[in-house]
Amino acid sequence: MSKFLFHPLAWSIFIIQCSTNTVAAEKQLSVDESTERLPTITVTAEKQDERHTSSQAITQFNHDLLNVPFTKSHVSEKDIQNYNVQGINDVLAFVNGVVYQDSYGGGFWDNYSFRGFSTDPNMGTIYMRNGLSSVSGIHSPRDMVNIQAVDFLKGPMAAMYGQGAIGGIMNITTKQPEWQRKSTLSLSGSILEEYRLSVDTTDAINEDFAYRLGASYEDNKSFRDHVDNQHYYLSPQLAWRISDQTQLNLDTELAEYQGVFDRGIPMVDDKIAVNKKTFLGEPSDGDIKIKDQMYQLRLNHEFDDNWNNTTALTYSHGEREGISTEIGSIAADGRTANRFRRAREFKTDTINFQSILRGKFDTGSLKHELVTNIEAGHYTIDQIQRRNAAGTNSPLDIYNPVYGQNILVLTRVTKNTKETQDMIGINIQDQVFLNDQWNILLGGRFNRLEQQIDNHQTLISSQQTFTPFTPRAGINFKPTDRLSFYSNWGKGFELNTGLNKNNELYEPEKTNSWELGTKYQFLPQSWLGLTYFDLDKRHLLTEGITDSYVDNGHVQSKGLEVELQHQFSDRLRVNANYTYNDASVIESEVDKKGSRLKNIPKHTANLSADYQLNIFGHETGLVGNINYYGQRSANYIDNGTTLPEFTVVNIGGYLQIRPDLRAQLNIDNLFDKDYYVASYTNFWVQPGEPLKATLRLDWSF
Repeated sequence: MSKFLFHPLAWSIFIIQCSTNTVAAEKQLSVDESTERLPTITVTAEKQDERHTSSQAITQFNHDLLNVPFTKSHVSEKDIQNYNVQGINDVLAFVNGVVYQDSYGGGFWDNYSFRGFSTDPNMGTIYMRNGLSSVSGIHSPRDMVNIQAVDFLKGPMAAMYGQGAIGGIMNITTKQPEWQRKSTLSLSGSILEEYRLSVDTTDAINEDFAYRLGASYEDNKSFRDHVDNQHYYLSPQLAWRISDQTQLNLDTELAEYQGVFDRGIPMVDDKIAVNKKTFLGEPSDGDIKIKDQMYQLRLNHEFDDNWNNTTALTYSHGEREGISTEIGSIAADGRTANRFRRAREFKTDTINFQSILRGKFDTGSLKHELVTNIEAGHYTIDQIQRRNAAGTNSPLDIYNPVYGQNILVLTRVTKNTKETQDMIGINIQDQVFLNDQWNILLGGRFNRLEQQIDNHQTLISSQQTFTPFTPRAGINFKPTDRLSFYSNWGKGFELNTGLNKNNELYEPEKTNSWELGTKYQFLPQSWLGLTYFDLDKRHLLTEGITDSYVDNGHVQSKGLEVELQHQFSDRLRVNANYTYNDASVIESEVDKKGSRLKNIPKHTANLSADYQLNIFGHETGLVGNINYYGQRSANYIDNGTTLPEFTVVNIGGYLQIRPDLRAQLNIDNLFDKDYYVASYTNFWVQPGEPLKATLRLDWSF
């Protein structure tokens, strides 16, 4: 465990938390001893629509969305099922301000940008799990079998959750063990030879213990020549109800993803001329494999109606290894790809401790919601990367590829490093309700991080200590029960990796985030949101194709988000949103002022609808989704190449055949349009899937 777990300031905050907890517990004990226990009364109420609640992860307390100076985009369990969402990338089709980024190899990990800014493409994007800070490291794409809902929390979150939470962050709510038996077996297959089997089951072991098990397997052939992948996922959980106030959960996740590393297709003369099915790597390279495992002990305790605590200890391990042959450039003839070859062996280990104390109290007429949080972690990543000899090349005709020729030998080690990060974070936050109309939120987090990289090739070691303070402040004004205006501001950061030309660690990324918005709930299940955001980042680091890093310097992202959710009737619900996002370079040593940040369209929009009906006594539903993405820079350094705009239409329908059997058909890319999802360079463009029909059966037992 990191030495920061024993930092004096950390223990001071922890002792304060324990002291508060002890007082609350003693008060509760005295009440219990002097009061006769009365029979339990159960009150049943209609479940609140989670689209209109704030998500506890925003402030650590649950509120109506109109009562907090932030907003969110929510994707429910019902949406995940009805649209047959099988990965985080599919979720992005329903939200605004969040855009898919190239996963640096065709889907091997989740990667997206939030309001114009993305994170390290090698590791994927940081996200939260059940309102707790994320665990860094190598992860395979997130399986949806045990996900209850996904929230995209808008606004600066670094004051609560540390690095990576800049203009917002994704929070995944997982399904929990239940004391009533419930099981679902799902089987699906598509016309692109993609097959999936999953099971989700939960039940009580006895009155004190319950379990839940999520498991899935996928075998996907893909529309791309020579490209396929397989996924394995297992998530056993155990819950121990120690008392009415205390519960201990053990969560585990084990996953494996293996498949052909696919860089996509290149642009030639600023246009995509290659057939989207053409694979330009080497089939003989075999599969890239990713394995990850996570174990978490999480203790929740309620001291009384106003005070509670969540403490969690998490360990995560990840591995990535394999070989790939990739395009480095296109020759002057416009048809010969100059390719290089490399092998990777990456490993990460993370241990993280977090304890959150939440409390409500009054000072005169003011109502307070106080949060204190202590967090400590230790993270290591070992990276070995080998390439072919400098100057050698494996040419390939992109229009008539012949594989197996000029296979390059991996003789050169280009990376052999070990990086260590030790972190402690301590924060306090208070949301003060001045009256029924006004509330303010003030919070700040002290962070101490030590980073060290040891280069085993050059025997050079570099280290730095970084102690940022990340504040956030928000104000919310609610003139009526249906209307609110809000604004918030905050700072954020993220450690960069790698050594610069002077063999020193790069400066961490530093951000400022500000937004101004309004939310109008014009009907009980309908609301309109409008937000202007302004983000500023320094030391945005980007990795080039030669295993070197580029400091893009000073960049900015400004934009406008509009979201409409309207319940036309009990049967029809519609969600529409639009985002304008101008993300560009302000100052850089490698890019000119005004250059675009990669994969960030200025205009995106989507429209989705869910219509429920009854056919001969059977519950039935129809769903539809239209996504529009504008033009985007195709290269990590803006060289003028542009990905074309596209619109994709998806539809689906479901039928409850029997109470225990449900069938659904989803058709993606209904009009079979050619489109390109994202790219890292203009030689690595990821084509979108053609028309795909997927049939799914769910059996509940």
